[in-house]
Order: sequence, then C-alpha cells, then structure tokens
Amino acid sequence: MRRWIAGLVAAWGLGAFAAGEPTVIVLSWDGVRHDYPDRGDFPGLARLERDGVRARLVGVYPSNTFPSHVSLATGTYPDTHGIVDNIFFDDRERYDVADADWIQAEPVWISTQRQGIDVATYFWVGSESDWRGHGTRYRVAPFDGRRREAVKVDRILTWFDLPAGERPQLVMSYWAGADTVGHERGPGHPAVVRQLASQDAQLRRLLAGLDERDAWPATTLILVSDHGMAAVGGLIHVERILDAAGVDAFVIGGAVARVYLDERADLDKAEAALAGVDNLRVYRPEALPAEFRLAWPGRNGDLVVTTVQPFVLTERYARLAGTHGYDPRTPDMQAAFFAMGRGVDTGADVEEVRHIDLAATIAALLGVEPPAQSEGAPMGWVRLLE
Repeated sequence: MRRWIAGLVAAWGLGAFAAGEPTVIVLSWDGVRHDYPDRGDFPGLARLERDGVRARLVGVYPSNTFPSHVSLATGTYPDTHGIVDNIFFDDRERYDVADADWIQAEPVWISTQRQGIDVATYFWVGSESDWRGHGTRYRVAPFDGRRREAVKVDRILTWFDLPAGERPQLVMSYWAGADTVGHERGPGHPAVVRQLASQDAQLRRLLAGLDERDAWPATTLILVSDHGMAAVGGLIHVERILDAAGVDAFVIGGAVARVYLDERADLDKAEAALAGVDNLRVYRPEALPAEFRLAWPGRNGDLVVTTVQPFVLTERYARLAGTHGYDPRTPDMQAAFFAMGRGVDTGADVEEVRHIDLAATIAALLGVEPPAQSEGAPMGWVRLLE
C-alpha cells in the first residue's frame, strides 16, 4: 500500500510539471565549433536540431572562455562587463575567476533571482561567489574540472524533482565540451568526435529525464558554446622580439596578448619593435579599435598585441595543436547553438545568433526584465503566446 501511494505521489509530481512555471536550462559546452555536430552521429544534438533550432553562435573579442561566458550571462561586451580575457591583471592584481565582483555588469542569474525567480548555477563562469552581495538560491561551487557531466545531469534532474515552490526556473551549467581535446589534438582530430559523443550521451540522459517528467510544455533547453577552435600553425614570439629590442617584459596570451613592461619608460621602444612585424598588430590600451569592444582602463596591460590564424604570440600556445581567441566573426571561431522546447519556433530561419542576446532571450522566456546593462535582444526563434 505504501509503495502504491508513493508511486502515485511521484507520478502526480512528474505530471504536474507540465503545468508548472516556465523554466530555462542553459548548457554551455566549451570549445564546440559550429560545424562539429556534423562530424559524427550525435543523437542528442540531432534531436535538438530536429525538434528545435540550430544556428551559428557569434561571440565577442577575444573569443576565449571567460569573456565569452560573461558576455553570454550579462548581454554585454568586455568593455562593459570588464572581463577582457581568461588571464589579465588590473593594476598588477591578477584576475580571479572565482570572485564574481570582477564582473562589472549584472549577470542574468542575479537579475532573475532579484525578480523573485529561483536560479541554480553549476560551474558557470563567474557564478562561484556572490555578486555585489547577491547570490542565487542554488549554486554548485567551487569549480572542479574533474567533475563528470553525469553528475551534473543527476543534480539538474534532482532540482527538477523539487516541489514547485522550491524548483529553480533557471539552470545554468558549464560542461567540458571539446575544448581540451581541441587544444591538445587540434580541431580536425578524431578524438574531437569521440569527446563530443561522450557529451552527447549525457545530453541524451538529460533529455530522457525531461521526457519522463513531462517537462517540455514548460521547459526550454538552450545549448551554447563559448567559441570555436582553429589549428595552430606558427609562432610570433613577442617576448623574443621585445628582448632583442632591449625591452624587459612578460607577455600573456595566444591569439591576443597583453604586454606588461618592467619599465613604463620602455613603452615607445616596445611599440616600435612590434609595429613592423608581419601578421601582428599592436595597440596602446587607450587606442584599441572601437569595434573590439575591449577597452577597460587598467585591465589591458601596457600594450595589446593581436594576430590572425594560424599564428599565436607566446611559446606556451605554440605547443598546442589548436587554439581560439581570434576575431569571433571568422568561421573557425563561431560556436554551436541549439534550442528546443517551450517558446522555440521550430520553423524559424535563424542562421546566426549572438552571445550578447542570450541574457535577453532567457529573460523573455521567463517573463522578466533582462540584466540591467544588457545590450542584447531576444533571439529570432523565440515565439511566446501573449
């Protein structure tokens, strides 16, 4: 009798989800180039494309993990949110990704929670701590790169099984994607396909769990990536060029690098030494091109150096088979994007979407205001009944 009652309660709870409040799940798969899903048999991704929408996702400059994830979450560019790269210094203090207060624009997990909708974050960049004293109802932290996606799926489904008044309506989770293997083996290596297949297997587990809970009438699943990947094909050794010119400095970065001079008096000499190098451009931070949307006082070093595919600017990156960080408009830097479920117009002709539009899209799906400084708009596939 008790078993029968328990089963009845469980079934009632799962079925009742269909009539629940709108819910959005955002998965970020690191380093999944827009064309990777065409390279193998990935049933989970194929279902998202068949029953939803697929597009190329164009990010921000530089096309690196941390600035990209913060742009996805805030609807702003690095010159507004302040996260100009994966590694940088602010007046010699090194950026700490675990400290959300480095972010200078409101993230969507904060704006949504602020408006009374519960949020859960699982390793999303910038979500490991409170932002300006505010947090979310559920948060998994600190980041652990060894955590398997199976564990993340289990936790997401556990959140879905909470009573209606406790269940988060926005879940944002970072997954490994294919970034590490893309760096180590290169974007064309078969290991990329194998890694994507392992991610797809966990995606299918999540989809099956949502099916079992009859969640789709109320749920939108969005799968994004932060950047693509390009093969590394040459080194422009910025530190050696500077050393040959008698300039002492250290340089951080791959496709985009920041130069930190030992002596500010060497600025003119350093700039002159780099200015005539093929496939390289050098900028003072205050003179960065406006289209980069990268300016932030004190966070761009003494000089910013950029290059084009397939070159990198430091020896560390030259040891890699693949990298990113180049102009996000180039095809190899464009990322994968899928959406399925509530509010998704499966007939929408959407070839390209932008990082900065994700936050506004989440807000539209949940019926709340987007983050305070968001510059984006709901993506073209969003169709909600009035």
